[in-house]
Amino acid sequence: MIPRLNYVNLFTDDIISKEELVEYRELTDNKIKELQTKKTQLNDKMNECEDENYTVSIIQKLKDVLSLEELTPQILHSLVEKITCTDDGEIHIQYTFINPLQEL
Repeated sequence: MIPRLNYVNLFTDDIISKEELVEYRELTDNKIKELQTKKTQLNDKMNECEDENYTVSIIQKLKDVLSLEELTPQILHSLVEKITCTDDGEIHIQYTFINPLQEL
């Protein structure tokens, strides 16, 4: 991505139009908002994982699951928030707890 100042220079040198400069600014502002939202979400998840109650809760859920002889629908529903499938067949599982292996 070209730094903002370069776009201003391109505009002042009459290489790009004012409309192109405004469009770039809007794209940049939208990307900044998107990244700020993602940062906030990551910070929230990090804080949740650091919370002592979260740790106790996840340990208890793991103990419950590991001591099971049979996985019932009720147990599965307590661990999984929702499952979605994309048009290309990719499956996404959203757990009721933070999945440390899940990519954001």
